[in-house]
Amino acid sequence: MRESIGRGVGEADLGAVRAAMRALLESRGYAVASDTLGLRSELYILGPGDLARALFEFATDAQDAAESLYQSGSWAAGMPQRFAVLPSRELESPSMELIEQMRVIPVAFEVGPQGVAFPDLDRLMHEHLEP
Repeated sequence: MRESIGRGVGEADLGAVRAAMRALLESRGYAVASDTLGLRSELYILGPGDLARALFEFATDAQDAAESLYQSGSWAAGMPQRFAVLPSRELESPSMELIEQMRVIPVAFEVGPQGVAFPDLDRLMHEHLEP
């Protein structure tokens, strides 16, 4: 299912992509949180006890996403499921190998006249997050 939220979003405007993802996740009934100080751009889906159940890292480049996830320690065992939200063209990047080795799930986004779309989000959430 293709989901779109927002209009007139430029591909490099990750704030708009993040806002669209947050709105979409909340519309699906997920409790969503983020860094209240605004120092980090990730979104989190909260689970029992308000613990993070999933982390969404936003980037316009697969290499940047991989480096950020690696440097922040978001690759360690026992961490919540991680998703790298990237432009669909980045799914062909050689840097995707590192993302896959860290067991991070890529989520493609596209920007079009109808706004930001996450074509595979429902399938990915079902496969990697639902019980």
